[in-house]
Amino acid sequence: MKITILERPSEITARTFKQRLEKALDELKTELNATTNLDGFTSNRWARIGVSGEDSEILAELITKEYCLAYTDLREIEVPGVYESIITRSNAQGLEFDVGLEKPGHVNCSVPASHLIAQLADGKNIQTREIIDDYCLFPGVRLSVRVTRKTDNQIEAWLSDTQIERLSRWITSGLDRIEAFDCYRQEVEAAILKANLSRDIISTDQITLTVQSIVCKLGTDAVGLIPKLGSVLKRQRLRPFIPKRIVARCRPW
Repeated sequence: MKITILERPSEITARTFKQRLEKALDELKTELNATTNLDGFTSNRWARIGVSGEDSEILAELITKEYCLAYTDLREIEVPGVYESIITRSNAQGLEFDVGLEKPGHVNCSVPASHLIAQLADGKNIQTREIIDDYCLFPGVRLSVRVTRKTDNQIEAWLSDTQIERLSRWITSGLDRIEAFDCYRQEVEAAILKANLSRDIISTDQITLTVQSIVCKLGTDAVGLIPKLGSVLKRQRLRPFIPKRIVARCRPW
């Protein structure tokens, strides 16, 4: 069987993406009687995976749970329906996202600014860019959406309950995070060691194969760590996620 997942290389990760993804898929197999191979990419560069063997259905389920299934055909999208997606653009109009669509052609998928303001800022008179910056809703981030409207060339959505709960857990923990883009978890962990930041970091959570969320220890300032980590991860984008700033500027959680 073949499945398409919401993972694709960026300009920075293109050279190593195939090797890293194949290694990650191997780690999911454990003792399953199944094999995987990277069977190319869709026109939007999403990875297409071939899965075969006696336990192929089990392994395919594990892969889609870890890396999220891409929906390539607009006819598969139900209203209402909840889907994982990847943010492709963020601006004053809101968020644009991709669930992997290939057919019937270009479809504009968006979470309008008004929805972000209602859900993430309690309807305050606040700039959309501030919301995007505070919540780190940048291109490449995985986003769970609830589709509420669909036409032949447009999908409109809200953030799903799953996404809101995910953000709520991060914010109520009170722990700063550093969102690292265009890098693998192993790279981030090696950079933390090289920058002598192990005492300031709790863990590294993988958001996608190439987007990581670094959890700081209680009382540690993410903004202060970014220059140190950036001295090692020189080509990667690093952005702070600061719960106390979100509560002060956007809404209580």
